[in-house]
Order: sequence, then C-alpha cells, then structure tokens
Amino acid sequence: METRNRKRLLSAAYRFSYSGLVLNYYMFYEGLEEYPELAGLIRDSEAKLAPILDRILAGGEEQDDGLLMQQLDGLRGQNRKAMEILSAYGDCFSIYEYVLNRIERRFEKMDPISDTPEEFVSRVLDILGTSNDAAILDSRMRSLVAQLPIRYTRQKFYGMVHDRLSVYIGADQRGLDGLFYMLRTAAMVQLPENMAEAEPELAEVLEHLRNADYRNLDKAGYDACRESFRQGMELFYSKSDIYLLFENIIDDLYVLLISRREAMTDVSEDQVFAKILTGVRTLFAEGGVQPVDESLTESLTELEGIQESAAPRLQFSEKETDSDLRKLERLLSGSPFAELEEEEEGSLPADRQWVDEKAKEFCGQLEELFSGMQRPVVRAVMASVLSQLPMMFRSVDELREYAEGSLLSCTDFAEREACMELLEKELFD
Repeated sequence: METRNRKRLLSAAYRFSYSGLVLNYYMFYEGLEEYPELAGLIRDSEAKLAPILDRILAGGEEQDDGLLMQQLDGLRGQNRKAMEILSAYGDCFSIYEYVLNRIERRFEKMDPISDTPEEFVSRVLDILGTSNDAAILDSRMRSLVAQLPIRYTRQKFYGMVHDRLSVYIGADQRGLDGLFYMLRTAAMVQLPENMAEAEPELAEVLEHLRNADYRNLDKAGYDACRESFRQGMELFYSKSDIYLLFENIIDDLYVLLISRREAMTDVSEDQVFAKILTGVRTLFAEGGVQPVDESLTESLTELEGIQESAAPRLQFSEKETDSDLRKLERLLSGSPFAELEEEEEGSLPADRQWVDEKAKEFCGQLEELFSGMQRPVVRAVMASVLSQLPMMFRSVDELREYAEGSLLSCTDFAEREACMELLEKELFD
C-alpha cells in the first residue's frame, strides 16, 4: 500500500479505536455499580491494563511499543482462556435448559396448545417460506431442529451425524477440526481443564443440574433446578459482559500502539480523549465507587460522530502484505477474540476417509458420554448436535415429514406442547 493511503488508514484506525477506548473504559468503570458482585474482577482486570494505559497517556518511547504489545498479547490470551471456560458453561447450561423446558408443563399451569401437530407444522412451514434469505432460512431450520422432540435410537442418531458430516468432504481439514471442536464442546464431550477451579460458583450450579433426577423430579426439585439455572445464567451473562468489554479495551489499546506513530491526529480530539481517560483512571486508582464528575460525562458528547466518520475509511486490501495492517484488520473486524497471528497455509482437503474417521471418533466420544447420562439429557445433547450440523432437507415435503414425525412420535404430551410453544416464540413472535 502506498505511503499516503497507509497513513490515511492508520489515522482512521487511530481515531476509531481511541474514541472506542474512551467509551469502553468509561463503561468499565460504570460496571462497578452495574455489577457490584463482580467488582473484584473488574478492578483486577483494570489493574492489569493500568500500566499500559499510563504509558500510552504519557506518550512513551517508540521502542517501548513492542513490549507493551507483548503485554497486551498476554492479557488477550488470559482473557480468551477465561472466555472459553465461560462459554463452556454456557454450552452446558443450554443442554439443561432444554431438559427443564420440556418438563415445565408437568409443574406449571399453562395454556394448552390448540393446534394439532400437522396444523402447527403447516404454520411453521408457512413462516419458513416467507424468507428469501438463505442465511435466515438456515437459521430458522436450525431452530426448528433444535426444539423438536428427539426420539432416535443412538444408532439412528449416529447415522444421521455421519450423513450430515459427509457434506464436508473436500473441505479444508483445519477448518473442519474447528467444527469438530465446536461440536464436542456443545455436546459436553470436551470441556476446558480447570473449569471448576476457574468458576467455582458456576461449577456448583452445573453440579446441581447434573445430579438432578429428571425422570422422577417433583415440584420442589424442579423449582430448585430452575432457580439454580437462573442464578447460573445471570452470573454467566454478567461475566460475559465484563470479559467482552475488557477484550474491547485491550484491542483498542493494541490498535493505538500500532497506529499512533504514523497517524495524522487532531490535537483537540486527543485532548478530549486524554481528559476522559485520565479522569476515569483516577477514579479507579482512588478505589470505592464514586460518581463520575459531571464535566467528564459531558465531555463524552464531544466523541459523537468520530467512529461514524472514521469507519468508512477502514478499507483493507484483500491482498495486503503489510503485517501491521493485516493485524489491524483483525483487531477491527468486530470479532473481539479473533486470532491475530497468521494461519499456516497448506492444509489438505478432507477426503471421505478423513471425514468418516473423524465422525466415527466423535460418535464414539458421544457413546461414552451417553453411557452415564440420563435419557432426557441424552436427547438434549442430540438436539444440540443436530442443530449445528448442515441441514439436509431436499424438499419442503421432506422437512414436513421430519417435523410431523418428531412431534407425533412424542408420547409425552407435556413435552410436545412445550416444544411447540418454544418454536412459537422463536419463529412467530
């Protein structure tokens, strides 16, 4: 890229991320009041950022930037690991939510579903037929498969997994390794190490849900599971917000370090940025939770429009060879946990034997998991796996047959109505 365009791109990245850093750091401080139970996590995270932020505010020497980026790489890795563990809990909780949703009508008085399975499926297909967007249609079909009752034998299920995975024959092996990792984590086959030690409160919730006897649960047991699940999900979402905001701050700082030496800057803008950052940094350093000075809050209005004006200038070349610009593109991609290092080239295409072996290995892992698992939870795992595999319905009639067969084969009418109600909310509301 020619020097002139490079400078324009770096300048846009600088303005975009500096204003983003100010807003994110301000919200991070507000998190002390919004999430008082996570104040320790927020303060510990900010303390790791503080020396880097102080150096940037002070200007610093150019030779220091490399060391600061190494420190940010380390923080990025730690935060990503924490988020992986948290996401694993989210996957596990979704399995038990599936189970709890299907027994809810045993214990809660709810309006009956008036449609027959055939009438309901016809309405669902009418909704699916209104979408001309392939991505939206695929998403709706996955929701359908995820919520329909599962009544397959294990062998039938394993056969469906093999069939659906065959569509990936010829695809890149490295990409498929990522798919199998996602399937294993979503099915609770592969979970991160030290999950319980990293998140003891969430581990306690998960242990409660795992040990419940769902076939013989009474109203008190159901209520206890629901309350435990609610508390777990509340903590899960709160921590997710904190980890995501922390990652955004890290990435904003990273972009600043890459761009600030060559960017064309506006002195008045930089003064506003520094004023707000310094003010919030002081509040963190003083401890406690104090109200933000009104003048500092009013200064946020001066940031309006900066990101909107900078964003259109962030146009990266598909064949970019500059390593800094390629890294900037990843940092500004909108995927906070994106890998910054280049992927190695030369991954082989997956032939039938490779896909069959991987599918067989995955099904073997599922079989081992299922052997010690209650049937309602097994069905929840099956639904999760099938909803993440390619949809292989070749016609509307085939989809109709699948959906009607699933509902009609479910002899637990409370579960059937629960499935129809969940689909009603997802597809119609």
